[in-house]
Amino acid sequence: MDSRMMLFVSVLVTLPLTGCMHIEQEVIDEIQLTTAGGYEYSEDGMIEVTTVYPNYQPDKSVINETLTDTAKLSKEARDRLNLQSDKPVVSGKVEVTLYEWKTAEKGIFDFLDTLERDPSIGSSIYLGVVDGSPKELLSKQYGNQDNGIYLSNLIEQNIETGQIPKTNLHQFLYKFYADGIDPTLPVLKQEDGKVKLTGIGLFAEDKLVGQLEEEQFFTFKLLLERKGQKGSYSIKLNEDNDISIYNISSGRNFDIQKPMTNSEIIINVNLKATVSEYQDGILNKQKTTRLEKEIKELLEQDSQEMIQQFQEKGIDPLGIGDQVRSRTRNWDPKKWKELYPDLQITVKVNVDLLESGVIE
Repeated sequence: MDSRMMLFVSVLVTLPLTGCMHIEQEVIDEIQLTTAGGYEYSEDGMIEVTTVYPNYQPDKSVINETLTDTAKLSKEARDRLNLQSDKPVVSGKVEVTLYEWKTAEKGIFDFLDTLERDPSIGSSIYLGVVDGSPKELLSKQYGNQDNGIYLSNLIEQNIETGQIPKTNLHQFLYKFYADGIDPTLPVLKQEDGKVKLTGIGLFAEDKLVGQLEEEQFFTFKLLLERKGQKGSYSIKLNEDNDISIYNISSGRNFDIQKPMTNSEIIINVNLKATVSEYQDGILNKQKTTRLEKEIKELLEQDSQEMIQQFQEKGIDPLGIGDQVRSRTRNWDPKKWKELYPDLQITVKVNVDLLESGVIE
């Protein structure tokens, strides 16, 4: 190709790229990069928005600063925060957004829709429900660390260690829009200057309708995830005997013979685990077999009670409806909602204890 032609082609290629990139550059020292936000309704029905940003000190320590304002719209309140700041408030580094319990009960879609439309906010940010006030939670200092990163790490490590299912803005909205599955969010509470993850919030579409307690986390993850690993489970076998197991791997599949009918749905769970602690002497083969049976019965009982709770609330966080939809040619979401509350859903668990672990 002639050198002049090559130059012409290269100009044609680069011009659209440079012409479309109207990205405004911002100097980090001239803006306030918020890392977390909290939303709650005030007594007069206005939306109170709190943001937190790190103030880095000369000695490299971090002081968390908060700004709070109220308005009829969440975006309006966020914009009004600039009236309190000597630098522009920018949301491009938001790690977590939190929603007060009663606010979440009214519905959080409008808040999420605003976040989704903000091009500076990524879809991987974490969401959470606060048992208490997000403003109070964000106003505390949790060690020498940025609060947004601290809360993000708190949620992330509990996901990675198998305590709670993976969740973020993208996944919440996916489950919100999808047929046959409802979203969940972690529930956080601030106590004695610390934040603890205390529950898994259950949603009907975008409205909070209840929560799972800490002792239900393990069973919920077994039922939710097609393949899983990690996570510990402590069981009280009787008044004097406890056992703790660690999940090596688990698998879950659905047996749906006649989708979109009132026939039984079976959820099969296979669990391979090690015994990390046992308080009744040395584990031999006979004891191991008995323990496998007892754990199986307890997990099946817990599972049935949990699913019954979901059916009574008319929610489907396990995505049972999604499984039925994938096996149905003529999916009818209205008919499924009528069938779901009264369906017989049976959980069958198989437990295989691989190692005996620690003994008393």
